Amino acid sequence: MINLYKCNMKNVIFSVFAVMFIGLSANAQDESKYGDTPEEQQKCKECISLYREYRDQDMQKDALPFWRCAFITCPQSAKTLYIDGARFYGNILDGIYEDSTKLDVRNAYIDTLMMIYDKRIEYFDEEGKVLTFKGNDLFKYDPSRAEEANAMFKRSLELEGMESDAIAASRYYQTLYEMYKEKKATKSDLLVEYMPVLEILDYNIARLEDERSRDRYERAKNNLDAFFIKIAECDDIYSILGERLAETPNDIELNKKALAVMNNRDCTDNDLFNQVAERVYQDKPSHSAAYSIGIQKLKSKEYSEALRYFEEAIDLCTGDCIRINQYYLRAGQTAAIMGNAGKTRNFANKILQTEPNNGEAYILIGDAIASMAKGCDDGKLGSVSAYWLATDYYAKAKSIDSSVASRANQKIASYTKQFPLKTELFFHNLHEGDKYTVTCVGNEVTSVRSRD
Repeated sequence: MINLYKCNMKNVIFSVFAVMFIGLSANAQDESKYGDTPEEQQKCKECISLYREYRDQDMQKDALPFWRCAFITCPQSAKTLYIDGARFYGNILDGIYEDSTKLDVRNAYIDTLMMIYDKRIEYFDEEGKVLTFKGNDLFKYDPSRAEEANAMFKRSLELEGMESDAIAASRYYQTLYEMYKEKKATKSDLLVEYMPVLEILDYNIARLEDERSRDRYERAKNNLDAFFIKIAECDDIYSILGERLAETPNDIELNKKALAVMNNRDCTDNDLFNQVAERVYQDKPSHSAAYSIGIQKLKSKEYSEALRYFEEAIDLCTGDCIRINQYYLRAGQTAAIMGNAGKTRNFANKILQTEPNNGEAYILIGDAIASMAKGCDDGKLGSVSAYWLATDYYAKAKSIDSSVASRANQKIASYTKQFPLKTELFFHNLHEGDKYTVTCVGNEVTSVRSRD
């Protein structure tokens, strides 16, 4: 018969030794980051302790020798070693990089700073994130090395994708612009690279809820547009992109980028736009391609076809699609031209669900209501009441969105001419300021006004 007690005791003893062995192994692994020998480990810990003590007292000059000791002795010890090192050398460079008499010293410190970033990547990875810091510091402290910095930002964007930092996106385009000034890049490069960078910034502006984080991307977008505006005229876009596409007309990715640039700058009055839109759409119907075809049809006054393509763009714009409200707006404007007040208002309300302060949407609703005026004629003041209500929406539009104020004022001035005279109000036993229900427009309430 098996002695269960003895077996259990053996298992317990084995388990205790196993735990002790694992603990010792883990501890050995933890210690190895401080050096290969006990002497190195002791030296590393002392250097780290001393540099951090001086760092915390804001005594950088005293901290640096011990930081260098830790950097040389135990480069795998902690990621903060590299964060602190970059800060230390950045502080030094802040004080000398603009001094033309200290260029040699500046360059030596820059090289050290670049090495710190390289070592951080070697031991702690995060290549895409660290390359953003590295490129930003290189370009800040030596703008003449824009081409090197640009390569760093480009690699960072490739690694981080849509999650790229605002600095990487903005500086990538800025350094490309600097290369263009030095004839190391072409205007074509700037035109083609604009949209991918813009998409990253727009994506993060749309998804980020934290105001400070979102503000970083909004400022980066403003910087991007400032550089793009310097070089992007429609004639340039047609000429340069036309030449690039003539070389590789079947490069669908290039066609997509070109289409995005032309759409964003509203450069759509050219055969090139039509050709590119058709190529992209035929390759694979997408929301941007369908929208582009819709613009083409709208300009040729094929309104039914235009609306069909805009609605297709809306259907294809799913998930994190950030262009949806642009598509709703165009669809609403087209529906308004066609006199389809119901669709116009529906598209406007879709916009307001996510952008309650969008003045264009309120303009659309005002247009839809004004277009219904004739159908509201009840022999009394039905049609006039529609104009009252329409001007309410135009007033709302300009009160929340200054960019539409001029158009809103023009529409208010135009439709105010349709208001009744005070004598007509008296005839209907109405007074200015009275509440009035517009029965033909969902029983919305407006206020009575005269034109005199």
